Amino acid sequence: MLIEKQKESKFLSFPNKRIMSDYIDLVVDANKKFNLISKSTEKNIWDRHITDSAQLLNHLPNGTKTICDVGSGAGFPGIVLKIINTSLSVTIVEPSKKKSEFLKFVSKELDLDLNIVQEKYENIKKGQMPFFDVITARALKPLDKLIHLFFEDLRQGSVCVFPKGENWQNELDLAQNNWLLKYSVETSITNKGSKIFIIKGVKRRNE
Repeated sequence: MLIEKQKESKFLSFPNKRIMSDYIDLVVDANKKFNLISKSTEKNIWDRHITDSAQLLNHLPNGTKTICDVGSGAGFPGIVLKIINTSLSVTIVEPSKKKSEFLKFVSKELDLDLNIVQEKYENIKKGQMPFFDVITARALKPLDKLIHLFFEDLRQGSVCVFPKGENWQNELDLAQNNWLLKYSVETSITNKGSKIFIIKGVKRRNE
């Protein structure tokens, strides 16, 4: 099992390690047929994808019960969060048919009870989705566009948790040209140059 070949992490203490191991095997196997993750990251899948996703649990508000992961791809971070904390209700929005079918297969195979929606988030009509305590999006869009996409959700009280790479400062500067943000920034445990944005409120600068 690939997960057992990765270096130890504090996240390995969770009780469902075997399910995570099975999930990794499903990702790597499916990656032979179509592109879920970069081939170069397969050997380092624990740090690059699993731990990178799992660390978001440290930044969820107290009492978080519902999460929506948008543009999840292979299930990062949504499936990882669900496996570690099975009490979370996780909805995944993924427009790709192949990736959505894979996510549905994983949910059934591992008995995760995920809600998979095959659609672009911006095409989902108002009222078709419930309120989510937290919305996540990993490597989906620049910060400015993410805030635009989830503006109404933030206004309604959702908290957005966005992992960002080493270009995070430029993304923040551009976003602040258009938005007044109530936010905090945490350093990623998998890359000191990367950050995690926790956005709790937003206003348009011209309001």
